[in-house]
Amino acid sequence: MRRIRNVVAFCALLLALKGAAFSQPSGQLESLLASAKEAQARRDFEAAAEYYRQGVTLQPEVAELHANLGLMYYQTGKNEQAIDSFLHAIRLKPRLFVPNLFLGLDYLKLKRFNEAIPYLKRAALSQPTDPEVQLALGRAFAASGKTRDAIASYRRGLQLDSGNADGWFRLGVTYLEQVEGDARILLSRHKGSGYFHALVGDTFAEQKAFIQAAEAYKTTLASSAFPSGIHAAYGFVLLNQHDLPGAELELNAELAGNSGSLMAKLGLARLRLEQGAAAEGTREIAEIWKADPSFFRANASRFSAGLSRQRLFESQSALEKGQVNGEIPQAAVLLFQGGTASQGGTDSSQDFNDRAVDSPPSAKTPTGTVQELYATGKYAECSEALSPRLQQLPARELRLLVSCAYSIARYHAALDAAQKLALNPATEAEGLYWETKSAEKLATAALARASELDSNSPTLHVLLGDVYRQRENYPDAEQEYRKALAIQPADAGALFGLSLALLADSDIDGALRLAQGALKTNPDDPEFNAVIGEILSVQHDFSSAEPYLKKALNTKPELLPHVHALLGRVYGETNRTQQAITEMKLGLSDDKDGRLQFQIARLYLKVGDQKSAKEAFEVSGRLRSEGLTRAAVAIRQGENNDVSQ
Repeated sequence: MRRIRNVVAFCALLLALKGAAFSQPSGQLESLLASAKEAQARRDFEAAAEYYRQGVTLQPEVAELHANLGLMYYQTGKNEQAIDSFLHAIRLKPRLFVPNLFLGLDYLKLKRFNEAIPYLKRAALSQPTDPEVQLALGRAFAASGKTRDAIASYRRGLQLDSGNADGWFRLGVTYLEQVEGDARILLSRHKGSGYFHALVGDTFAEQKAFIQAAEAYKTTLASSAFPSGIHAAYGFVLLNQHDLPGAELELNAELAGNSGSLMAKLGLARLRLEQGAAAEGTREIAEIWKADPSFFRANASRFSAGLSRQRLFESQSALEKGQVNGEIPQAAVLLFQGGTASQGGTDSSQDFNDRAVDSPPSAKTPTGTVQELYATGKYAECSEALSPRLQQLPARELRLLVSCAYSIARYHAALDAAQKLALNPATEAEGLYWETKSAEKLATAALARASELDSNSPTLHVLLGDVYRQRENYPDAEQEYRKALAIQPADAGALFGLSLALLADSDIDGALRLAQGALKTNPDDPEFNAVIGEILSVQHDFSSAEPYLKKALNTKPELLPHVHALLGRVYGETNRTQQAITEMKLGLSDDKDGRLQFQIARLYLKVGDQKSAKEAFEVSGRLRSEGLTRAAVAIRQGENNDVSQ
């Protein structure tokens, strides 16, 4: 980009000079510019800067001269001088593209993000089709904590340059930051709401923690207001717990409130299969497909998740028979070929371009029937009718749009509607719920796209692995780390990340082999010493763990509290009680659920300090009482509970 910008600025400079009234002999300035151009061509930016400095002295009123001088300073890392030159150029020509762009980029380099934004905005207005400007503006917004604005800028940039792997990565990470921010607001402002508890339930259901999910959904349904589809979501949890009568009650409760709910009908199709009535389940699927094929494509995997091999075989057989009888099309049957339904999700090309946003309402869909479309499960038509009118929609229709769009994996449309709901205090909790869910889906798609586009970059694969690991998605994390190691086998970041992912995923032997191999090369590496120290502690080999954990005290600051907690446990198990208390206190920032405070309390009892023990027990109880909600938010936020995360 820099080379192109230099050429652009140079050409603009020549055009500006053609119309200038020279106060000095034009030949002298033209000679300076020719020399500057030659210096730029051989990348001697110091020499080019000197020629431009002389040019500025000759023609101080030419903005383009100051802009090119600023570019040379920028190329040589002289940021403050570059800023001065760009500001001078902007004072002469406020809308000049190059100084606005590079002034914004300079402020980004100096981490002066709020100062960068207005200049990058002006550059974007000057050249709205330039993807680099939009992506730079996205970086400035993201670093300033303006995640919604950042997402919008990244999306615009990637619409102009869909092959930019770094842009996709940054977009994915920013979606996750939006998820974290929404979860924090829900926890702080709407902790008792049905929307917060619904998000907790959804999170546990996704993690297959069905007991916790069921409890969260019960709490949700006892609330005065909650998202659409919660009875059906609870019904699926009960199906996975093999509580068929309970599941049927919840699925029918969903239909009682919304007779066209395709999710409830999908649950009933699964229920019929579990009850041994596969043919009846196939008829339910046929009805769903007839109402909205896009819904079935997006959600087919929910039907088969958790089914036994026998039930999967029965389902496939019944679907194939239904195809022969003309009850169900081949496209629906193909989703289940191989015994498992295809994974539902966004078609990234369709969803990214969001055809629904730009498509006018269908001619056969009269205005005023949107509620009817939703009530009959025609979610694609509902989304297409509402999306073009997004900015004018009242809350009632925004709810319909977000529900319809999310149901068919049009997550951009769902996100846009959810953001409008979230900005209204009366519907904030509802909007945050849907924004969180949509942004999480979009993050997954964006990060996968980044990995696909830059498949030969070990650095990107390590970054992706770190993102997945922090969000407890260990299989995907392991996959990304292994991709990095396939390209660069000795990559320390990939080896360390993989060892943490394996340890967190209970593959202790695999993590131990990796850490031991790394220590052969560098015996004092603090991170790998921490991994082995933790593994030995898990195996109750405390005397062997101690020397590793002491070496690990030089580890990264974010891992240090956990190392202190582990070393405290070693001291406690080897009868060095006071040392154990001291170490564990240093690890308290790592205590998310009160377990460390509980251990400290027991150690205080051991030395006879009843008062301190009582205080520690009280803190432990308070942290433990928040365990369900804290765990759910931690999953959304990717909080670290130990060195293995």
